[in-house]
Amino acid sequence: MSTERISLTVIRQVLGPFLIGVTIYAFLLGVCAVQYVTYFTASFKDNKILFYAVVWMAMIDVLLTVNAFAGLWHYVIEHFAEVDVLKGTIWNFDLTPLFSTLTAIPVQTFLTYRIWRFSNSRILCAFLAALILGAAVPAWIVSVQIARKSALTQRVAAVTTAYVWLSLSVTCDALLSAIMIFYLRRQKSAFKHTNRIISRYIQLSIQSALPVTLCAIVILVLATTSTQTNIHYPFALSLGRFYTITFLTTLNARLDIRETENTISVNSVDLQVINRRARQQEVAIEVTHTRETHIESEWPRLSNKSSTEVELKLPRV
Repeated sequence: MSTERISLTVIRQVLGPFLIGVTIYAFLLGVCAVQYVTYFTASFKDNKILFYAVVWMAMIDVLLTVNAFAGLWHYVIEHFAEVDVLKGTIWNFDLTPLFSTLTAIPVQTFLTYRIWRFSNSRILCAFLAALILGAAVPAWIVSVQIARKSALTQRVAAVTTAYVWLSLSVTCDALLSAIMIFYLRRQKSAFKHTNRIISRYIQLSIQSALPVTLCAIVILVLATTSTQTNIHYPFALSLGRFYTITFLTTLNARLDIRETENTISVNSVDLQVINRRARQQEVAIEVTHTRETHIESEWPRLSNKSSTEVELKLPRV
């Protein structure tokens, strides 16, 4: 009777989180698939580096999908209810931190490049690049440490390294978003049309950092408090997909911004002021408008040149 209770406990703590993790991953994979189709059919004029980065992330998604379902087959089909097998780890599980960083690096590098285009600061970008690499190396070490320890009870040795990895990852993502928002806010001007686009980019920056940051924090808490279970696995498996989803959401948002570019906003308050002034005396108004041209492959540089000149010629009173 005691053996049966132990088996049920192991199944709930090990197999249960694994099954939930693969189920959530399958749902997120469907979201990624829709975004991949949107990106590849949108005819964006992206440079080859950005295009191949998206292709790279798609390949990682395919490999991680095969890896996740292979692990599920191992636990559920081949060794179902075998306590000795459930108490150990398999190589499919060991590769999860590695796959997460292989997805995170292109996203973080892309944001670092964009910050460099805004700031032109090599020192800042070198620091961010070092932080990205510093967050990736501990993740690879965690994969090696888990692979060398076959039992769940022996994974305590990897907790410290995992703590370093996730802490640096959270710091890197939060810092990249904060710096990006800082430089975007500096681009605001007196024109509502440009400000709306900037506000949209700021919103995208926050949305890109929030899911991955919260997911990494949850993994950090669960991995350090429940070292002998797989309760953190649903979040660990989803971390890489959150990077993919937020990255593709940012790229595909240019479809909406493309429509916004073709609209010209009119400040009704200014027109009312001019109208009242015109009733009192003759007014000559000369408006010169240069259309904003946004370069899709250069996100988030807002435009090559944008100017709207309004000249009021009023007679002296």
